Amino acid sequence: EAMESQPAPTAPTSPEADAPLWYSPQTTFMTNGEPTSPGATTLVPTAPPGQPPADRPGSRRGRTHAGAAIVAIAEEEAASPTSRKDMYSEQELEAATNSARSKAGAAEGWTSDFSEGGLQMRDFLQDLRKSRDREKGRQANGPLWLHLAAQAKNMADKLNLSQLIEVLKLFCSVRYEDYELYMRLLGEVPHYVKKASAEQLCQIIRLLARRRLRERNYVDMVVAHLLEKIRVTEDTLSARLLVKTANALAALECRSQPKFVEHFNRHLEHRIEELDSELCCMVSPVFLANYMSDALRRSFLKRCAETHAGFQGPDYELRNLACGELCLRKELHSFVASLPPFVCRYLDKVKAHAEFDKWGSVVLPTSVAPDGPKGGERQETNLALLRKASTATGGRSGDIFSSEMHRDVSACLTHLGIEHENGVVSGPYLIDIVAKDMVNPTRRIIFEVNAPHHFYEGTRTLVAEQRLRHRMLGRLGHKLHMVDAADWRPLTAAAKMTFLLKIQQEQQDKHSEEYKQEAAANTVRSKLPAIRFDSAKQPEPLKLKSVKDLSAPISVPVPPSLRRPKPPNSAR
Repeated sequence: EAMESQPAPTAPTSPEADAPLWYSPQTTFMTNGEPTSPGATTLVPTAPPGQPPADRPGSRRGRTHAGAAIVAIAEEEAASPTSRKDMYSEQELEAATNSARSKAGAAEGWTSDFSEGGLQMRDFLQDLRKSRDREKGRQANGPLWLHLAAQAKNMADKLNLSQLIEVLKLFCSVRYEDYELYMRLLGEVPHYVKKASAEQLCQIIRLLARRRLRERNYVDMVVAHLLEKIRVTEDTLSARLLVKTANALAALECRSQPKFVEHFNRHLEHRIEELDSELCCMVSPVFLANYMSDALRRSFLKRCAETHAGFQGPDYELRNLACGELCLRKELHSFVASLPPFVCRYLDKVKAHAEFDKWGSVVLPTSVAPDGPKGGERQETNLALLRKASTATGGRSGDIFSSEMHRDVSACLTHLGIEHENGVVSGPYLIDIVAKDMVNPTRRIIFEVNAPHHFYEGTRTLVAEQRLRHRMLGRLGHKLHMVDAADWRPLTAAAKMTFLLKIQQEQQDKHSEEYKQEAAANTVRSKLPAIRFDSAKQPEPLKLKSVKDLSAPISVPVPPSLRRPKPPNSAR
């Protein structure tokens, strides 16, 4: 009805008057300066499909589309309060100006930056960044990442150093497992290492440590150039980057160049005042125990005590310091005894805090059901869970499973009916699995799960942090039974059960044999049976007897002063 009430539209007077007209319905229109009724609909003449709109300036009148676009942009800039020039910084405008001048002033004329390879490189980097953002926090796998890895291998020789570092960082951030890919990208690093900055060299070392690539040739090459940057040039590193590089060097066990180790320790000792409480907590226990010199170790502990590291914020980031304190106490006792008193008091406080109930991060409701005939197993488990959060990650949360392989081993033990506990607190560490000896309930069997990320890439050598952990747990009196990834992953489900049951049975038999030996030794050392008084002879009075003849009384010698002189012999 509203459409019928409107007058019929008249054809506009234009050179294209013979062309058919198209009308599009629109609502809320202005008629004579006043809005139409809310329910009214007005027909507006529009261009047919596939043709430019009627208000668009055509090229027949001598006005090109490019000129119209320039005029429209100029009008838009004039109308907007901020011009297009304000969208870029002065540095960007200066760089664009210099680039244009260099192109225009070339002898062979104008040269363009456009290249087919450049577009391909740009598209590859954009796809890699988008895929990484989607997989952030998860391990990357699937055909898309296989395609991206193949592209990275093919384009490695076309990447500059900054692009190489970015591609390595993106693949490392999603934990993509392809040893050949990383070696292909690292093979291009020697072409740029001489011109690399100190920050880029540190990033390469950190990426090698992050992927557990202990490649001696690349590490020694990067370390040699980093030593030159630290000693000669003024290309200084920030304190945070210096600490992260130190942790990476310790993780890679980079001690093949004693000159670099000595100079790096001296350089860090000179800048020890730049470390605040947060940076002191970031220093890894591996670097503290295995890499630092005594002078640097002493300066670092003094700085930790001065800044009261680990006790400043709402979260107690004491895990690294607690592990370091345990290493010093168990392996460098004489060094700890030589520290100043205020440092010793600080280490005692760290030790006491690490032995606390882990700040009560996990709260479990009291169970309504009784514990059952086995005793207080459930209550003991609840109390143990109250103590085990934040040991691994700091003040808020913690995972009792160190890896997916750890979950698999725990599930197999549960299927076998072996009672066990995951993540038992022992000092600053969480023991992976503590199983109960089903034959001797007072004994425990400890399983240590070494997942694939606990080994250096392409080797069967445990990383430095994992070996330090095993050494410290041994110092605390635990006997560990290893479950390595190389032995576990090829097994079927039934073979995994057999593998764990074999370890459990061997240890149970060994514990039973130890109990039998202890019982036999106790029997040998047992007391003689009591003597009955009625069958024994009557006691005799005490008499001193001679050693030579027990029946004769003992003769007590007389002192010379009490002896009587003998009478002289009379002469005949």
